[in-house]
Amino acid sequence: MRIVTLDPSSTEIIAYLKGTNAIVGVSEDSDNPPEVKEKIKVTRKTTNITNDLPSEEIDRIVREHIKNMKPLHEADWNLIYALYPDLVVGQNICETCSLPSVTPMNLITSRRLTGKLRTIRMASFGPNTFMGIVDEARKLAKLTDSLERVDSLKEKFDNARQEILNIAKGKKVILIEWIKPIHIMGKWVTDILDIMGSRSIVRPGGKGGIFEWDVIREFNPDYLLISPCSFPVERTMKEIWKLTSLPGWDDINAVRTKNVYVLEPIYARPTQNILTFVGVLRDLFLTGEVDKKYGIKLYD
Repeated sequence: MRIVTLDPSSTEIIAYLKGTNAIVGVSEDSDNPPEVKEKIKVTRKTTNITNDLPSEEIDRIVREHIKNMKPLHEADWNLIYALYPDLVVGQNICETCSLPSVTPMNLITSRRLTGKLRTIRMASFGPNTFMGIVDEARKLAKLTDSLERVDSLKEKFDNARQEILNIAKGKKVILIEWIKPIHIMGKWVTDILDIMGSRSIVRPGGKGGIFEWDVIREFNPDYLLISPCSFPVERTMKEIWKLTSLPGWDDINAVRTKNVYVLEPIYARPTQNILTFVGVLRDLFLTGEVDKKYGIKLYD
């Protein structure tokens, strides 16, 4: 089977289900498993956004593109057709990070290639909750004849769910996925927090977004997780002052109790690898510590 993936999450889940040999083309930012970096790139960015730009400038560029209905990524469909895939997998979660499935992907069913009519099956991968990751993976498993792999995945997710059940009961927790303006993560992250017995400012599985600082102050979280999407910890620390200088920062419960953590954005891709993020949260809530590989505690 020949499969093309249009974003990093789709690449990760297909690699888990079918192995990387089945993948013939990937998005330009697919990097896991490492061997997919050598695959043919079938998408490209349409902006010159780099991580050295200030958060607010990156946000401005993204907003401008979305407002003008300009894609942030685009696929080379001629190249995709030339790869002769049986299946093309994209996502319908995030417009910022990858090619959304509202592109021609949903409109094209066949193409004449090398003199033959070739039907290309299109599929999207778009979980919103923790166990929804398994449900969405199962849909892909049915298309790729890999149900035994998703059965194994479900067992791992069930076990992880049991391990974290109510370990942070009654705690108020938010994950900041962008510093300026402040974006709060929802979807599978708030669902995981709900399983842990905590509550966030965003409902479990709900869509996150921009929140005014006054709203966050009023919510008064017991734990603050700071993890801008695509920023490693070192990069995040260069802008941490934009949060710590906000009025009333020192009065937040999380700050007063030193429960502020800067984390690598390992939550960002809703695949089998979200289990690593779950493990980080488990250790964080049970021990108050985080493995240096995945983040730091802002206040010792």
